[in-house]
Amino acid sequence: MSKDDIKKNPTLHLTGGALSGMVACTALQPFDLIKTRLQQQRQDHLAFLKEAKEKGLKVSPMKSNIYTTVRDIVSKNGYSGLWRGTVPTIMRNVPGSALYFFTLAEIRQIVANTRSTWQPLLNSKKENKRWENLFSGSAARGAVGYLLMPITVVKVRYESNFYNYQSLGDAFRSILKTEGVRGLFAGYGATFIRDAPFAGIYLFFYEGCKTWANEYDKEKNIPNAAINMGSGVAAGIAATCTTQPFDMLKTRMQLKPQLYKNMFQSAKRVFLEEGLMGFFDGISVRLIRKPLNSAISWTIYEEAVRWYDRREALTKEKL
Repeated sequence: MSKDDIKKNPTLHLTGGALSGMVACTALQPFDLIKTRLQQQRQDHLAFLKEAKEKGLKVSPMKSNIYTTVRDIVSKNGYSGLWRGTVPTIMRNVPGSALYFFTLAEIRQIVANTRSTWQPLLNSKKENKRWENLFSGSAARGAVGYLLMPITVVKVRYESNFYNYQSLGDAFRSILKTEGVRGLFAGYGATFIRDAPFAGIYLFFYEGCKTWANEYDKEKNIPNAAINMGSGVAAGIAATCTTQPFDMLKTRMQLKPQLYKNMFQSAKRVFLEEGLMGFFDGISVRLIRKPLNSAISWTIYEEAVRWYDRREALTKEKL
């Protein structure tokens, strides 16, 4: 995204973001559902082992994997069951994506306009654009994430078969009744520490990979969409691996707030019961979904901006 992109009509950022969010979340919803179920099933497995040990039992159920989870969902709900939770995902991701790209553009503009003020404080004469991307992405995602947190909590609970909510309205009313307004923000600390760094790290690597690819492309003539997609996947893998522990903690806190009351207590419980590997529960599915989701979103968004540029150029030529 160039400086010119940042200065474009805010409607473009909102529209491009909404379109990218719609396509990405609808296409990849099954991976989100499977990730939630796998993390939930691991908890059920650990609870069974604890109860079995107390009763002297030696047999434990088989641990779930992606294949058995998909088979269980399809056998009970058909293939459409893989898209359970799509509505709350759209309710969160479409406005979330639109607001994120809009907020990101605004923050980048503010950072660029105030560079002469804050840059001397860093004792640096260079333009630290990659670090600016890290800050801008984190700030934008953290702000938007807070606004959409209630939808996120309802989405996670609805995808899980732990609560068996009959509808989104049922889930929303149940959370308010049993946990109050605070329940709609369960896990925000872990969500913020996951999403804000993810967005910052992603943007840091994404723009860096694009710069490298564009320099390499001077002789190869690679399509822009391919460069954006490849850069998005590479950046997504780096950001996903870095933030995975916080995603796991967030899901546990939202599914079972009675057991996982805050981030520090949850982290301690996971470490004592499952060890370090417990923090990477569900990473296999997330490594598929998150890089693809981010790559698809950014590719569609950047193509929307490029289409706008071409249309504006043609309009000026006609004049």
